[in-house]
Amino acid sequence: MTLQEAVEEVISQNRKAKYTPTRFIEMTKNGEAENLKEVISGLVLNPEVKEKIFITMEKYKGKPIFIEEFISMYYFDLSKEVVKEAMQRTKEIQQSRLFYNLN
Repeated sequence: MTLQEAVEEVISQNRKAKYTPTRFIEMTKNGEAENLKEVISGLVLNPEVKEKIFITMEKYKGKPIFIEEFISMYYFDLSKEVVKEAMQRTKEIQQSRLFYNLN
């Protein structure tokens, strides 16, 4: 899987969950941004994005998926700092998702 394919999958899966990640789509240009690695790295390292992830998780009862989850699996030749943050966020996302699945 490529980073572009992961971005496309995030968009597709979230639309199926009735959530359209408009800002993500705009920033990544639907996965076709020339500087996609830089855009994704910036998103992952932005603390405001992390806050928005959990607001979205609450609003959509844990259904959305996030690029961090794909980075945790595939790394995409991103910096260690980005991968480490993505892995930490993924852990928190999965814990949050478990909460919604139990309730």
